[in-house]
Amino acid sequence: MLNKIFTTVKYTLVSVNFLFLVTGIIVLSVGSSVQSAYNGYHQFLPGRFFSLPVFCIVTGVIIFLIAFAGFYGAYMENYYVIMGFVGAMILMFIFQLSACIAGYVLKGNTVALVQKTLLDTMDVYGTDKNFEITKLWDEVQTDFTCCGVRNSSDWLIHLRTEETQGVPISCCDHTYGTIQIFTCNTTSAYRTGCSDAFGNWVKSHAGSIGLAGIFLVVMQALAVVGALWLANITRQEREIP
Repeated sequence: MLNKIFTTVKYTLVSVNFLFLVTGIIVLSVGSSVQSAYNGYHQFLPGRFFSLPVFCIVTGVIIFLIAFAGFYGAYMENYYVIMGFVGAMILMFIFQLSACIAGYVLKGNTVALVQKTLLDTMDVYGTDKNFEITKLWDEVQTDFTCCGVRNSSDWLIHLRTEETQGVPISCCDHTYGTIQIFTCNTTSAYRTGCSDAFGNWVKSHAGSIGLAGIFLVVMQALAVVGALWLANITRQEREIP
């Protein structure tokens, strides 16, 4: 009976390690995709938003190393390798759990952080100070069909267009190639502010990292429990004369 339980735990741990390895691939892929998505808007995002995807990428690489140790320890029934695997998993568990908490705190503050960064960059729009900011503002307003930070009127003071109510052309829906006189003002501009439209997009990507982190934490907990059980049975068998 004990041998059957031992065999079941052994191969269950091998299976959990395989799932853990697959999870590592998923976490690595999520981190890479979010990093790639954020890179296009790096000047509008505080540095802390890039720490999460980088963490996912590094975690995915570490998981490969830990999972292989778990495979070897479980299959060869090596007590010391299994305990080393458990120690590494516990450290990763604490680290990952802390990162998940930090990620969800950051997710809750996403719109406010993005709003501050957008407000800080409005003064250089349309000037020679930073063409990249001007280009990025136009891309964000076009891609997310938004205007200004909270709404289109945010542009009036920064562009000094209180009298004409003029705003950037990227604030208005227009068809490329159309030949006509085009006017873009607060009346014809998009109604949604970019802090909401762009901020929610950033928030959704941060959320995907959080979900991947939670799934990883659950897999780590299962692997640690299975490894401890297997290590305990292995030690008992070694002590039997």
